[in-house]
Parts: sequence; structure tokens; C-alpha cells
Amino acid sequence: MGGEWEYVSLGEVSVNHDAVRVPVKESERKPGPFPYYGASGVVDHVDSYLFDGEYLLVAEDGENLRTRQTPLAFIARGRFWVNNHAHILQGSSRALTRFLHYALAAGDIAPYLTGAVMPKLTQANLNRIPILLPPMREQERIVDLLAALDDKIELNRRITETLEATTLALFKSWFVDFDPVRAKAEGRPTGLPDEMAALFPHQLGEDGLPVGWQMTPISELFEVVGGNTPRTDTDSYWGGPHEWATPKDLSNLDTPILLRTERTLSDAGLSQSNSGLVPRGSLLLSTRAPIGYMAFADQPTAINQGLAGLAPKELSAAYAWGWCIANLDNIKANAGGSTFPEISKSTLRNLAMLAPSQRVAKAFATIADALVARIANTAREASALASLRDALLPRVISGELRIDAAGSRIVAA
Repeated sequence: MGGEWEYVSLGEVSVNHDAVRVPVKESERKPGPFPYYGASGVVDHVDSYLFDGEYLLVAEDGENLRTRQTPLAFIARGRFWVNNHAHILQGSSRALTRFLHYALAAGDIAPYLTGAVMPKLTQANLNRIPILLPPMREQERIVDLLAALDDKIELNRRITETLEATTLALFKSWFVDFDPVRAKAEGRPTGLPDEMAALFPHQLGEDGLPVGWQMTPISELFEVVGGNTPRTDTDSYWGGPHEWATPKDLSNLDTPILLRTERTLSDAGLSQSNSGLVPRGSLLLSTRAPIGYMAFADQPTAINQGLAGLAPKELSAAYAWGWCIANLDNIKANAGGSTFPEISKSTLRNLAMLAPSQRVAKAFATIADALVARIANTAREASALASLRDALLPRVISGELRIDAAGSRIVAA
């Protein structure tokens, strides 16, 4: 390190603002525009704020301190409120706030946790965590590199949110509110191009549906596939090339795209799978524990008994996504189970789904499938960027890799 990098304690190079935080019971919170942060991120929005600026929030308690399923430290910017489950730090004159963020992300905090049942990171122990601190100019270069990746990942997340909202809003307008049909029935413009507006009926029928549209069992429109779990005590079934999804794989996705699964099957394991490989692009829906997680399979995927795969037959998977979200309460209402709610695959197959005309369905698929494809591409790019960041993070934070003065090259120390 040439004597320029030094080990310091986090408390030596940070300013702690824990004394400012104030917990507010959910019943006493007033809705508003300001994020209300807890140990793992935003838990609510309230009408006032305690902080204004850029701060580093570090989880004080919770199982995530051990499992690190989500980041234990994250940057909060702007105006916000914080409860007493997160420490609030800023860098001192010797350290950048974002550098401390990356240093904690790359570090091992296990020795500083207390609590046998519920892990806790006290302020005193937080302050003791060692940080390898480079000179400020090198901190800036490290932060510029890693932040550029993080900022692009965040931009992709916002783009994905917009694409999701657009897709689901289109489904709701056409197939829940029947906006184009109502507009035509009332002699109003539909807001659609003339050739597209012409695809829709001119009125609603006595059943409340657009004339010519009908309700039909899901199984007539989609192949509804159920899955299972091959024997877990047979090692030869596991660790192969085939993705195998469970509800857990869908539970913490940032986007509705399942890129990879926690466990995979070998060819022998796949031969024991009831589902086989659900086709790429199919919608996966959790049918128990809990009901309602959804994602598109980014590649052919086997599934366990807690999921259903909806593979397109007459309608697109994007239509299934919109329909499941719009009808989730009805799906849950048809669940049984004495231990936990579960909707059986046979019940799901027989639920009534709206079947629009083929021309309208094709028009929706043309638009929605393109939007879902953009969501998938954005998710893949974000995943690649995250992998690059995660590979670089420990090496630049430790000084193993250095960034030249121009910030243009990464070289070995």
C-alpha cells in the first residue's frame, strides 16, 4: 500500500446521527411524500422528514445482518425519516460517505454482531468495525467507478418500473375497464390509432363484457403446468444445467424476470420433474406460501409444487401477467388448505378468464410482448452490471486493484 492506506475504525472516520432518528408507530404515521426508512430500506412514506442530504444507513438489527439477503447498508438521499432500526452515518473529513458504504458492503461484520436469537449491531460495535482507508483522491476514484455501475443499475430499475406500469396500465384499460369499447359506445375518441380502435367492439353486452368477448377456463387459453421436488437426498439429481424454481426464487426479485434459480437440476433430476421444462417466456405464479409471486421465466425452467407455469396457447404470457395481477383477489379466494392457503392446479385451470377477440389479443401481444422483452433485456443488463460490480468491489476496496489517476484504467497494485 506504500504507506498511504491505513486501517482505521469506522467510528474514527464517520459522523453518527443516531440521536436524531425517531420511531413512529404505524398507527401514528401521516401519509406523505417522504420515505420512512427501517433496517432494510423504505417501509412507508410520511408527511415530514428528519434528514436532508446524503447519508449511509446501516441495519441495527434483524436476521438480514447474518444472511445478507439484502444489503445491510445503503445510501439514502434527499429528505427522509428514519426509525430506530437503522444507524445513520456520514463520512468525516477523512472519508467519503459512499466509500464507507462500499467498505461495509465488502467487509465481514459477523464478529461485531450480538444476540443469539435476533442479531444486533450496536452503535459501539459499529464504530469498532475496521476499514482499510486510502487517501481521499483514491476514495474518489473508487467511488466514481463503483457508483457509475450502481447508478446505471438504479437507472435500469427505474426504466423497468416504467415499463411494468405501462404494460399493466394497458391491460387494465383494455381488459378491465374496457376503455376503448366504452369510448366507442359513447361516441368519444378512443385515443388509439384508427386501425387499432377499429378492432374493438362498439358496445358492451348484457353480461357487461364487450360484445363477442367471453369468459372461458384458463386451461383453454394457457397450458397450466404444475411441478414437484425431486428427491433431495439423491445428489445426482442436483447441480446440473437446468433451472428449478420455487416460490422463494420469485420472492425478492427487483423485476418480474426470473434470470436464474437458487438450485438447478441435472438431466437425471429433470427426468423426475413433473413439469419438465416450462418454456422460456412463460409466466410463473406461486400458488402457495404465499399465493401471488409472479415472474417470467427467462429460460426453460422446471418448477416445484409451489408454482404454476402458464405457457401461452391462445394468448400471450403478458396477458396472463396482467390478468393474474388484476384478479389476484379472486385467485386467493379460490384457495383451500388447512395449514396455509393454496390454490390447486386443477382449480386454477378452471378459473374463468376473459377471452377477447383474436384481433384485439394479437394487438395487445404486439405491444405488451415488446415491453416485456425490454424489461427482460434491462434485467439482464442490470444483472451483468451487478456481477461486475460485485467482482470488482472487494478487490478495489482491499487495494488489490488500483485505479489510475485518470480514472480510465484498473491495474494490479
